[in-house]
Amino acid sequence: MNSWDHLPILATVSVARAARRRVLFVAGLWLLLATVGMAGASADSAAAGADVSVAQSLGDRELTIVLRRVTSVPGPLRVDVVTHAGTAPGRLALAVTPTGPQADSSLPVAGAPTARGVVELGGTPGMYSATLDMDRPGPWELAIDDGARVARIPFVVPAQVTSPPERLVYLGFVVAGVLLPVSVVIAVRAERSAWALLPAGGMVAGVAVSVTAALLSASLPLPPQPGGQVDPTVDTVTDPYSPKQPMISDYSRPPVLLTVEGSVTAGRPGDLDLVVLDAATGAPADDLLVHDSALMHLLVVAPGGGLSHLHPIRVAPGRYRIHLTAPEAGRYAVSAEVARRCGGVQMVRAPSGFVALPDAAAPPVKPSVPLRLGGADKSASMVLDGTSITVEATDAVAGEPTTITAKVGDTADLQPWLGMVGHLIMAGPLPDGSDIAAAVANSPVWGHAHSMGPTSMPDMPGMSGGHDMKDMSGGHDVPGTSSRHDLPGQRGGQDMPGMGSGHDMPGMSGEHDMPGQHDTGTTARGVMLMPPVNGESPPDETVAAYGPDAPFTFTFPIAGRYRLWIQVERDYTVLTVPIVLDVAPGAHR
Repeated sequence: MNSWDHLPILATVSVARAARRRVLFVAGLWLLLATVGMAGASADSAAAGADVSVAQSLGDRELTIVLRRVTSVPGPLRVDVVTHAGTAPGRLALAVTPTGPQADSSLPVAGAPTARGVVELGGTPGMYSATLDMDRPGPWELAIDDGARVARIPFVVPAQVTSPPERLVYLGFVVAGVLLPVSVVIAVRAERSAWALLPAGGMVAGVAVSVTAALLSASLPLPPQPGGQVDPTVDTVTDPYSPKQPMISDYSRPPVLLTVEGSVTAGRPGDLDLVVLDAATGAPADDLLVHDSALMHLLVVAPGGGLSHLHPIRVAPGRYRIHLTAPEAGRYAVSAEVARRCGGVQMVRAPSGFVALPDAAAPPVKPSVPLRLGGADKSASMVLDGTSITVEATDAVAGEPTTITAKVGDTADLQPWLGMVGHLIMAGPLPDGSDIAAAVANSPVWGHAHSMGPTSMPDMPGMSGGHDMKDMSGGHDVPGTSSRHDLPGQRGGQDMPGMGSGHDMPGMSGEHDMPGQHDTGTTARGVMLMPPVNGESPPDETVAAYGPDAPFTFTFPIAGRYRLWIQVERDYTVLTVPIVLDVAPGAHR
């Protein structure tokens, strides 16, 4: 046998070695791609959601109920109750009830409380807590009982959901993981190791599917979120990607109607019921969302001009209740700001308000003396509950942005109330007269704006040049009727669930150094309350680190005299600053 006779044997050995090298190369490539692919697989994982804060006027107590996020089920739900100055100590009984039908027969039936707890409120303002056990995802209701009345707060416990792209990621890696040892065994033991390329090819295909799904999962839209965009049920919570679920949200629900039931007597505490009805069907509207940390923001203006910003408790579907003491006899103007699921944010007025009957024994009402701004008056000051407050305003001209800044004390110790550093409520133009509530009830504009604090941040790390974004505020400019209407020159549309929480409302000018924005000419002091991102939770009322300045920017559409009320929280006390602002006529457009 000569040397040429060994060529077939050498060729066979070379092919086998090449096949083995290919298999080992593919195996190494699979391990590398597995590492990269696994890192991106969680991009589309459903988040557990942020904490939920709900303000509640429960009897004489003004409380903030904070439902901390539930990260796993079964798991704990921590309920924090924030009290304010003047809140009486006492006991609150808590109970949680699942409201959706449950297919798992091993769990307690829905509709009955599954966990109970007690919160002991102390005499010092602050946070008091209790922990309740949650045994299933889906829609729930938290009942808070003070012994005389029960507040019922709907909420959703999210499920840990695996999205379709994520399933493909896991499936592809499982297939590749099974085929990897098969390829190695065939390459080592088979006489014709080239056969190992078949399972190796399947392994590469599995990795390709996994990596593609991982990369695409970050760009695919999430399904409509139960509770915020679609009605929460066990099915929409546990399987939001099901083909049976709607893939888009329905924003066609009509505005609501608001009526007030009951009567009160001046100087005496009493209860009023607020009935919320669907404007199209007349049925109770039980789909209000937590908007700006409340299910309902109730604004009540007394005949003498005093403002009460309250948060009625939900006692039944479409029915809310408020406990109050009317300071004086007469008719009160009533407006409510709500956000309806698939219906947007609405400022709805109760056409007749309510009447407080006279009582000869009622103590006399001390009239509030408002600050006066407008024209030559650019600044005014007062002392409220021991706090020095100065309010400054730029030129107030109809149709142009006006910036109003409340300077509260000298230190950054304001607390976020209802998720904001400050609130500005305005009504007008108002005619001259002593019955301010009657004038407010008929005013063409009744609005609500927010301040997140100063937005000039020269001292923030990484912010060169200060990035002066001026006074970014949100407003709810509502001339006239229930749902927000547009005035000439303003932007239209309602805020839809899931479309962001910027509070960019008609009549407001959020300023980001854009052309045509209004320059205040001064630098506001303090720290901006940054909106949460990526599912984070905003700071609660225990964080006293904002202000001392709270700037608001609003465009008054009509010239005339307006009543304004600025509200901020300091030392667990909500301070309300009354203001009269004269808005000059603007140029014709």
